[in-house]
Amino acid sequence: MAGKRVLISGARVYTADPAALWAEAVVLQDNRILYVGDRESAVRAAGGDAGRIDATGGLVVPGFVDGHVHLSMTGAAMRRAQLRGAGSIDEIRRRVRQWADEHPDAPRVLGTAWVHGDVPNGQPDKSMLDDIVPDRPVYLDAFDFHSTWVNSAALEELGITDETPDPVGGEIVRDPKTGVATGWLQETATTNLVWPLLNTVSDDELDLQVTAALDAFARAGITSIVEMALEEQALESVARMQASGRLSARVVGHIIMWRTGDLDEELAQVARAAELAAQYQGDMLRVTGIKFIGDGTIDGCTAALSQPYTDGTNCDPIWPAEALTPMVAAADKAGLQVAIHAIGDATIDNAIDAIENAARVNGTTGRRHRIEHLEYARQDQIDRIGALGITASMQPVHVDPAYLKNWLEKLGPERGANGFAWPLYIKAGAPLAFGSDTPTAPYEALPNMYIASTRRSPSDASVEPHRPDWALPMEDAIRHGTREPAWAAHLDHITGTLKAGMAADIVILDRDFFAEGPAALLQTDVRLTMIDGRIVYSA
Repeated sequence: MAGKRVLISGARVYTADPAALWAEAVVLQDNRILYVGDRESAVRAAGGDAGRIDATGGLVVPGFVDGHVHLSMTGAAMRRAQLRGAGSIDEIRRRVRQWADEHPDAPRVLGTAWVHGDVPNGQPDKSMLDDIVPDRPVYLDAFDFHSTWVNSAALEELGITDETPDPVGGEIVRDPKTGVATGWLQETATTNLVWPLLNTVSDDELDLQVTAALDAFARAGITSIVEMALEEQALESVARMQASGRLSARVVGHIIMWRTGDLDEELAQVARAAELAAQYQGDMLRVTGIKFIGDGTIDGCTAALSQPYTDGTNCDPIWPAEALTPMVAAADKAGLQVAIHAIGDATIDNAIDAIENAARVNGTTGRRHRIEHLEYARQDQIDRIGALGITASMQPVHVDPAYLKNWLEKLGPERGANGFAWPLYIKAGAPLAFGSDTPTAPYEALPNMYIASTRRSPSDASVEPHRPDWALPMEDAIRHGTREPAWAAHLDHITGTLKAGMAADIVILDRDFFAEGPAALLQTDVRLTMIDGRIVYSA
């Protein structure tokens, strides 16, 4: 529609622009928004020969910005046995066996998203897999992607024996009595041993994975994503799509930093990320910074807490302060944005300290550094995050109460009641950017916004909400899923709001959930998704 104007009208328009939150119509010219406002003025601005898109009966919103995704991992997960919601070890075993039967020529049996609460005592063991798939390696990603459950054949393929030492920041779980490796690989035992094996795929296969994820995002109304574990092969895949005109979402990438225990090796990763950031600086594809996996998860008892878990255990961060601090300072000095996965409050302390130190020693501002997840943080930490302007990057879908039972048991009632404290970050003045962390959780934007505005489960209405007093007003929830994550990703000059001069990143929904109430979010479908003036999905 080069040179031609297009009028979108017939429905209310939520702009996410605080200067004018609501409008009646939008006018586009080429790939930009020309006018947002009342319908009569929009008709005049559009002119008599304008194209028209009728949104009657629906709602127009900015394209959703998912502030935390794993792009190729999402596509890969779509092609594996789906274990989320299995509910029992018997059902997990049935689904794995079924996938194995349906893929007889696959060299490995692959599954994803098993939940700790579905496994006896939350302790997966190779014996639970060996009898159903004795002839091929089995690799099952935990729902949080911080551990992998494997069978004996997979341990053999990985070269892991009972005597193999634990990698720095990880654990090859062993039977406490016999010392035998159980088939549960936690943290860097997954990222450093399993991922390099499973991620070694052809460019064609990788392109299929990335395409599958991008197509799904378009159907969900997601027009921008922030990739939080970017590797160079995946970056090259996205660049190929951009070059061929097939990139259907803006991609902002953070290069993953691997913990090796050797500071020189780790600093070399920062230097390489700076080279890639200098090379990729577009509004459709940009490398903006680096990502640390600072600790693990509460469900797996691998997030580092200041006080032990309810079972008396605790763990150390993957990136302890003495390793994290110089890395963050080097990245900040190089102009990179830093994102730190920190779930437990001990790791959150390290993350805040490292970011504060980097700004002080380098004399820098405006990097928009961020902490990812922040599932359990103390009030004093939240106040520091707000005072320092650190972005709280959080995922409403992680507070789905249907999946919180094990999480709450590990923390206990007092700490559990203070998790996922979105309103406290807002009150402290911290930018709050929402995302999904797909594939650790469902990527669909509208159910994510339902959780944000209700703290209820979109899949099981019978489960009591977690801290419903911390649910956000719907307008705020959508803003934290559009404008705020765009700002956090340095995309606020081009997307996240609907106003004149911004890119035409627009979603048309089939009902006005603002008028009907939060429950309508679960009945709302995406009618049309537009990125940079180009329709990438139409129902």
